Amino acid sequence: MTFQRRHQEEPTDAAGYVDRGNRYSRNAVYQRALEDYTTAIELDAEFAEAYYNRGCSYYEIGDYDKSIADLTRAIEIDPGADEYYGQRSMVYLFNDQPDLAQADQDESDALRFRAQLEGK
Repeated sequence: MTFQRRHQEEPTDAAGYVDRGNRYSRNAVYQRALEDYTTAIELDAEFAEAYYNRGCSYYEIGDYDKSIADLTRAIEIDPGADEYYGQRSMVYLFNDQPDLAQADQDESDALRFRAQLEGK
């Protein structure tokens, strides 16, 4: 039995680049992930998930300022996404900004609580 790698089509839209970036990120290939998330943002500048994922990858390589900037942009686009605040809270902690970390964690908790009350 021989192993054959399936040929992956090149992404054609922002969602496709985010999906491929996520595969790279899961395998700790952060530079390639960053490239794909950046391409996704170039294709759709309002794609919050692309900013969020790029921010997570910047966090993983220790570039906290860029991580915070991307996570902040994701929050501006989709202020109801509790995971965006939770991730930025963690980056603030690693960037020695505990007050901002606590404020984001509080917001994340409040959003989760509200979602539970609303049955989401």
